[in-house]
Amino acid sequence: MRIVILLLGSIVFSLSAFAQQQAPRWEFGIQGEYGRDWYHKEDAPLGSYEGSIIDFSSNRSWGAGFYFERSLNPRWSVLGQVGYAQKKVHPQLFHMYNQTTAHYLSEVHHRGSIDAGLRWYLNPQSKISLFVDGKVGANVFMSAVRQEKTHGRIVHSNVFGFQRVAPVASVSLGIKWSRLTISAEYRDDLSVSKRVGGMSEISGRGFVGKVAFALFRVKK
Repeated sequence: MRIVILLLGSIVFSLSAFAQQQAPRWEFGIQGEYGRDWYHKEDAPLGSYEGSIIDFSSNRSWGAGFYFERSLNPRWSVLGQVGYAQKKVHPQLFHMYNQTTAHYLSEVHHRGSIDAGLRWYLNPQSKISLFVDGKVGANVFMSAVRQEKTHGRIVHSNVFGFQRVAPVASVSLGIKWSRLTISAEYRDDLSVSKRVGGMSEISGRGFVGKVAFALFRVKK
């Protein structure tokens, strides 16, 4: 009888400890990303000019930001992130069709982003968990900085007349071990960004590798 009581007590204790380990919790951290973007640009008939590049890519894209994750149960969690990114592109791809007199040496775009979504863990009991997630949010075109041969650094705060905010969707595949998360993310604009006056429109998609680290964890 004593053995049975001890056995039942051990089972209850183990289940209680397991439940505490699986208790929902908040996680806050930092993340960095590096990758590349691809763009599709369409000019209006009057704005087209010979030699225009319709499909092009960035030379590089890097960024950093903050994220949070709220566990709902061992398999599902809600997450959100806010970030900033710099995208180096070949100069004179976003410019108006009649801006051909200046000679630009480089061009860097500054963008912000915010999104939220759901994450699903395939093997939550493992020390190294595999996950997939999907998010929707907004991509904000903050400014463009060009280096011109004669006039030097030029800041285009009007982002060449394009719409600043574009809705975006993304999907990620990655692994999580303790506080460290490594993932690959594909993102795609849900609509085109049009230039004032209808001269042209542009849409983008990107692929980045991401590394995140949890700074704070709060158990409920």
